[in-house]
Amino acid sequence: MTKKLQDTVDQNSKDINDIKHNIDVIKNNHLHHIEKDMEKQSRMIAKLDNRIWWVLGILVASTVISMIGM
Repeated sequence: MTKKLQDTVDQNSKDINDIKHNIDVIKNNHLHHIEKDMEKQSRMIAKLDNRIWWVLGILVASTVISMIGM
């Protein structure tokens, strides 16, 4: 191989190793944070869902009670 071709191959190898390292960092670090945030959002949505059902129940109950009182 010529010197220039060997230099290009070496640079590509270094770039590939750098890319592999960055992918590993993303997989092992950032995805964990994203997963943690998603779980937090899921809990918040579940709480909101419960509140909506309680409000709906109170509205139905108050409507029924007002109709019985008429």
